[in-house]
Amino acid sequence: MTAPDGARSPRPGGAPVLSPPRRRRLVALVLGLVVLAGLLVATRVPDPWGDVGGDVLYAVATYVLVVLVLARVRPLVAGALALGWCWAVEALQATGLAGAVNDAVPPAAWLLGSTFAVRDLVCYLVGVGLACAVDTWAVPRSVTPRQPGRSG
Repeated sequence: MTAPDGARSPRPGGAPVLSPPRRRRLVALVLGLVVLAGLLVATRVPDPWGDVGGDVLYAVATYVLVVLVLARVRPLVAGALALGWCWAVEALQATGLAGAVNDAVPPAAWLLGSTFAVRDLVCYLVGVGLACAVDTWAVPRSVTPRQPGRSG
């Protein structure tokens, strides 16, 4: 049953379940807000806090993008994919390839970064961990009850 606002009937516990199109729009809105916050922090907050905050928000945005593209993915899988992407981009910076791409296409620096820093790896872990925790806490998951006589 759908409520007047487009949300489905609440699950036991009270949290409404959004229809897939509404959930996708909400996730896209969150992604836009996180990217905007990341750009503001990275450009307006003095270093080292601006750099750290930008890296954390980059990781959160990556997590939200994974959830947007793979809507049914579980939080830990989304977290693993997002962290893998962030760490791969950071490793790419150590090769010099990211710098070459950034020289050819300057806006690519917003996606690929420019210089390798171990601190960034930790910032990505923190950002993905926070996003994963919020996703796990905020989004009700359906629970399939165990059937009698079946181990699981």
